[in-house]
Amino acid sequence: MNKALIRILTISILNFYTLKLSLFIDVDQFKRDIDIFYVFQNVSYDIVFILISISVAFLTVVLTLFFKPFIEVYLIFHLKISFYFFINLVSISTIYLAFRVYGYSRLMILIYLLISTFFLIVSDKIK
Repeated sequence: MNKALIRILTISILNFYTLKLSLFIDVDQFKRDIDIFYVFQNVSYDIVFILISISVAFLTVVLTLFFKPFIEVYLIFHLKISFYFFINLVSISTIYLAFRVYGYSRLMILIYLLISTFFLIVSDKIK
């Protein structure tokens, strides 16, 4: 499979479980925004979590591909860790802010950031 597709799939799964395991997650405002469309009325929370997770993963991969020349020219290995951590942090905070996701577990977000950063570093070695 394509490396970008593997990244999107894995990061989506990680983010889905981050949302699912957060006890006080609140996505009601985003769900109401989706319910405005007649086709998507009465969407379950799992579908909303999947939409949010895919959006975070897609933005992460797009930002990684956009900054790829920068990372190859300027950064060395120990800075790649902070770079991928920053990309993950920007992606998740941007999507959560835009989709108005509240009440997520900070511990789950931290675990997500660490695991997804490690995964991006490992998947970067895949050709």
